[in-house]
Amino acid sequence: MADEIPMLSRSTSHGPLPEDELAILHRIPGLVTGHGAARGAAQGTGPGPGLGEEQGPTPDATVVLDGTTVRLGPAATAAVLDLLGRLASGGQAVVAEQDRWLNTSQAARLAGVSNTYLRQLADRGEIPVTYRGTHRRIHPEDILAWVRRREEARSGDAERGEEATPEGESRQGHEPASGGEPTPGGQSAQVTEDSPFSG
Repeated sequence: MADEIPMLSRSTSHGPLPEDELAILHRIPGLVTGHGAARGAAQGTGPGPGLGEEQGPTPDATVVLDGTTVRLGPAATAAVLDLLGRLASGGQAVVAEQDRWLNTSQAARLAGVSNTYLRQLADRGEIPVTYRGTHRRIHPEDILAWVRRREEARSGDAERGEEATPEGESRQGHEPASGGEPTPGGQSAQVTEDSPFSG
């Protein structure tokens, strides 16, 4: 389907751990290592069947980082214990992040602008872009942040008595944009290829 939003992933590899760190992990009671950790994660039962049976469905995991102590919830606990189990087996573990990204047409529809104008915004760096090969991919949150900034700029322009242009920039007074024919109110009636309202 053409409108399906692609899933893109980024990953980071961890391990193998040095022997002293492996020894620390091996002291964690009930930590399932090796294929047990992978099997439990694949079945959706957390880091492995042994841990859930021994300590109940929600083991307690507390993390202390730079003096801040946080008790993890059940889902985060399962993820951390799964990762630790895989590292404790002596191998490498890969953590991958999957996220939905938009192509330029989808991003333009979400922003309410033309494809051409959206590409210009991306080229100017106003909207961050990730390339997959030669294809641009844009995170939906970046589009929504741009829309919020544009709306804030327009409301600020209205408060100052300025006109907001379609691009979200403002101009003082009623001077027509270059090449535009002034209307009775003094506004430009020109629509250019750069306008978000062009085809």
